[in-house]
This record gives sequence, C-alpha cells and structure tokens, in this order.
Amino acid sequence: MSTLQAGIYHGPGRRPPAHFALVFLRADPEADAHAVDRALRSVNAMLRDLAEGRVAELPGHPVDAGNLEVLLGFGPKAFDVPGAKLACPAGLEPRLRFRSPRPTGGGPLLVGSGLPYAPDIVRNDATEEFCLQLTAGTQLAVSRAVVELWKLLRGDRDPDTRAAVLEIAGVHTGFQREDGRSWIGFHDGVSNLRSRDREGVVAIGEADAGQDTWTVGGTYLVFLRIAVDLDHWHTLPRAAQELLVGRDKLTGAPLTGVDAAGRPVPAPGCPVAGTTEVTETGNEEFLQPAPVSEPVLAASHVHRANLTGDADPGQPGSLRVFRQGYEFFETVPAAPGFRVGLNFVGFQDSPDRTLRVLTQRGWLGGVNFGGPPGPGASAERLLSVRAGGTYLVPPVRDAAPYPGAEVFG
Repeated sequence: MSTLQAGIYHGPGRRPPAHFALVFLRADPEADAHAVDRALRSVNAMLRDLAEGRVAELPGHPVDAGNLEVLLGFGPKAFDVPGAKLACPAGLEPRLRFRSPRPTGGGPLLVGSGLPYAPDIVRNDATEEFCLQLTAGTQLAVSRAVVELWKLLRGDRDPDTRAAVLEIAGVHTGFQREDGRSWIGFHDGVSNLRSRDREGVVAIGEADAGQDTWTVGGTYLVFLRIAVDLDHWHTLPRAAQELLVGRDKLTGAPLTGVDAAGRPVPAPGCPVAGTTEVTETGNEEFLQPAPVSEPVLAASHVHRANLTGDADPGQPGSLRVFRQGYEFFETVPAAPGFRVGLNFVGFQDSPDRTLRVLTQRGWLGGVNFGGPPGPGASAERLLSVRAGGTYLVPPVRDAAPYPGAEVFG
C-alpha cells in the first residue's frame, strides 16, 4: 500500500500546525548509497521516536512531542549518489528546476518569471540532496527536532575527516498566522483549492508517473522562501494595493469593477449579512473570484494566479496548485532590523504546475506580483526569493524503513 506522507494537510477540515521548519540535508560527496541508506534509517528512527516523545539522551523521561510530523523529500542530487538504484524521475528533470542565483547576487528565478533572487543571495541552499519538513503545534517541538537532528548527524562524523554522511545545509522556519492574513495586510490563501479537489492535484497518479512507477502515491514539493519589501508596499495607497491584489483589504471581498473615479468596487453582497470577512461561513461563493472584464482587475494577483475558472483542477492544464503557506519573521543587521515574508510550500503531481504559473504570459509570467508587466509597474520589486527548490516526496510503503528507501536500499 502506498500513501502520501504526513505533513500534507489536504483533507477536509485539516489545517497546517502553527509551526514549521524546512531542513536541507547535504550528502558527503564520498558517501555511497549504502552509507546514505544507513544515515536515512537513523534519521527516520530518531524523528519517529521524537514524534512519540522519546529523546535519546533522556531515557525514561518523555517530552511533549507537540504533534510533530515529518516529511522527507528527495532532490535531483539524491539520484547522483554513487550506487543509487533508481534514476532521477522526470518530475525533477533540469527544465523543471529553478535557476541558480548569479555569482554576484540576484538574477531571475526562471526564464520568463518576474520573480528575482534577492540581491544579496549568491547561493541557493534549497538545492541539496534531501529536505525534511517538520511541522508541530509548538515552536519548541520543531526547534527541538532540528537540534536533535544536528546531534545525531554530529555523532556520525568521521573522527579523522570530521565529515558526516549527511549534514544540515540550511534551515528555514515559519509559522501560521491566526488572523489568516499576510504581511501585506490582505487575506491569504482564500482561493486555495477546495478540500475535495486537493488529492487529485497533489498525488502522483499512474499517468503522471510514466516510467517512474515507484513514485505513484507520492507528490512533489515546490518550495520558495519569498521576502516582501514592506517599505515599498506601504508607499502605495490602499486603493492601489487592492487593485494589485484583486480583493478589498478589509473584508477580503473579490473586486468586480472600478468606478468612474478609478476606485475598486467589491462584489455586491460580500460579506453576507452578519459577517465582516470573506473567510466567515456564508461567504463560500466569494472565495474564488469571478471572471472580470476590467483590464486592471484581470491583471491583479488573484486573477493571474488562477485563470482556469471551473476547469477540473486535477487536469494538469488547470495549473491549480495546493499550497501551505507559512509566514516568516527574522532579524537582520540592517535597518529596520527585521525581514518578513512567506514560505510557499506547494504540493502537486508535477512541478510543471507551479513553474508554468510563474512563467506563462497572462498568468504570473513577466510580473513580480500582479498588475501590468514592464518597468515602472507599482509592484515591480515587491517580492524577492531567498531560497527555492523542488523535491520528490516518495509515498509511504508498508514495512519500508523510510519513504523512498528503494532508491538506496
């Protein structure tokens, strides 16, 4: 039996836990498939114990696991490990990968995309052999899992070379916001896929897998850590912000037109009587914005991100993506002393869905966030990428020591 791994909250009524970390693991270039298999078995066993409240150095003293859940992903480099038994699946082929940042910093994420790397990014740490997604109800549970992972890998270092089979190459953390909004002040994730449509988009089927039949029942994780330039955003008046997003800032109502003075007009009747926001019960019909004729609204973010209307989301041509967003806040040395943004974590049967949304004309191709393309656009430099990668998330198989064990063992 093959099933999706834990950590993909696609079922009805399921929401991602409050805290998140994505850990990238680099394999020693000298390590072969046997060594990597052994290391992954140890990592999986340790994290399974931790999810049950057992810490290796505290025998007999269980801890609150915080409902920790773990997901393991394989990057393209995993299949280059000497002795690997399986070839890199088609979903990770070069055309479906992000470009590297320029040696001097920055550069385009993809040909045709308006998303650039941040100017100070010279290395993308989300392109290692493996990734581990850690989610839990408490920050401690996630942070402790990262530290326990480090301790385990540290103990595996060669006493002479000080090299371990696996090493932590990067960690990105985030959290869920209780208010359901993003750092730009608007409702976030309102038009995400409906629960009943998600598994058809997320899970790799036989037709999706092609010759890579061992991936059936798994999925692909597409990750982007996107910083938001709040200083630039707050130079824009509220009306301009709403036209770029495509929703009313306060209520979340989708915009349906522009009045004679150029002001955005929200959908009539939204939110329904007795409610104040589109996310409240009774406003379900307004979650997916209806088609619009106004060019300025058609160019807004919510319309560019979903041009397929009522098409079957499970069909690849729909370009619908199920994503779990985790905001981030981190301190930096430069003023104002912090940076904010979004960890975009998308799950789909092929990374092609996300990459085409980001590069296709009329969708998000050529624009940074929304609005008309070209120099001088009001949202031209709102978003920048700090890390990005694509990983296969193999299915869980009965009796397998870890998902994807057939690659090495």
